[in-house]
Amino acid sequence: MTIDLVVTRFKEPLRWLEPYLDRPGWRLFVYNTGKKPPPPHVCALAALCRQVPNSGFEWHGYLQHVVDRYDALGETTIFVQGDPFTVSPDMHCLLNQTAAYAPVQVLSWVQQAKRKMELFSRCQTSYLGGCRVWVEPVTAALRPMLHGDRWLHRACRMAKRFKGALFQFLYSQLAGEPVENTTGPAAVHRALITNTHVPRLLYRAYGAQFAATRAVLRGRNAAFYARLLLWLTTPHDDMGRAGFLPIWRAYTTKEKAILMELSWMGLLKAERFIKADVCADCLAVAASIPRPPDAKGGASCDRDFFTAAPKLEACNITGDGWGGPPSFRLKARCPWTKNDDEA
Repeated sequence: MTIDLVVTRFKEPLRWLEPYLDRPGWRLFVYNTGKKPPPPHVCALAALCRQVPNSGFEWHGYLQHVVDRYDALGETTIFVQGDPFTVSPDMHCLLNQTAAYAPVQVLSWVQQAKRKMELFSRCQTSYLGGCRVWVEPVTAALRPMLHGDRWLHRACRMAKRFKGALFQFLYSQLAGEPVENTTGPAAVHRALITNTHVPRLLYRAYGAQFAATRAVLRGRNAAFYARLLLWLTTPHDDMGRAGFLPIWRAYTTKEKAILMELSWMGLLKAERFIKADVCADCLAVAASIPRPPDAKGGASCDRDFFTAAPKLEACNITGDGWGGPPSFRLKARCPWTKNDDEA
C-alpha cells in the first residue's frame, strides 16, 4: 500500500517527520509557503520539496498536490499542516492507525481553547484506535448542534451573509455542476443554491487535516481540483476575470481558506464514511453539560445550539451576486437563523 504524506509548511520545524522519512511504502511531499526552505535532511529523503506561493494556507499545498499528481496519487493521501499538533495532539498516534482509516478520515481533534470543554473528551465516538478525533455534527448553516460555538455567528462574513443556507451556497459554488451555472444569470445561480441537496447527516471538522483514498479523490475529476485551486489562490480583485461570481471579490484568500475548512467534508461527501451517528451517540453527554443562558436551542440533533434554527430551513435567496448596492447583493433571508445584530 502506497501512502503519500502531504505537508504544507510555512516555517514550522519538521523534526516530527523523522519517523516517517524512511517508512516502507510512504512518500513525503512538502509544499513550502514561507521564505525559509525546509530542512535539507528532510528534502533529501522526501519525494518532493516544492516552493508554492503563500496563499490559501495549507489548502494551497493540498490542492497543488492533487492537481499535479492526479494520475499518480498514492492509494491513501494524508494531508497535514507543518505543525499538525495544534489541532491534532495525537497526530503520531493517528499516523500509526492507517490500516483503520475510513476512505475519508478526519485527523484532527479540537484547538487548544476548546479542549477544556467536557464534550470533546467524554464523547469518544469519533476516536480512532484510542487517538482523539472530533467530527462535528452541524446544520446546513454549518453551525454546531451539540455545543455552543459562536465563532460563525460573529466572525465569518460569509456565514453572516448566507446564514441557514451557507452549505448550499458553498457547495453550489465550489462543486455545483455544470460549473457555468455558478456565474450565470441571477435566477440560475439562485436556483442552484436552492436545489442543492443537503445530506441527512452533515459534518465539519476543526482544522484541515485528513486522509483520503485515491478512489475518493478521483471521485472528482481533475478539473474540479484545478478550479478549486484557482478559486482559492486568485486575488480577490481578479475573481470576476477568473470566471467566478463577482461576489467573491469581497473575500480574501485567507477567508476562502477558512471556508475550505468549513466545507471540505461536504465537498468530498465525507458523510458517507462516518460509520456512527455522531450526534445521536454524543447527545446524552452534550445535554448533561450546562448550557449558556443565551442558547435558545441547547444540545440536539435537529437544531442549532444557539439560535434553535432547524438543521434545514427554507431560506429565501435574494440578490444577483454581481455587486451593486446592498439591496442587490446575493444573500439569504432565513426564518430562524439570524446574526447577533438582527432582531
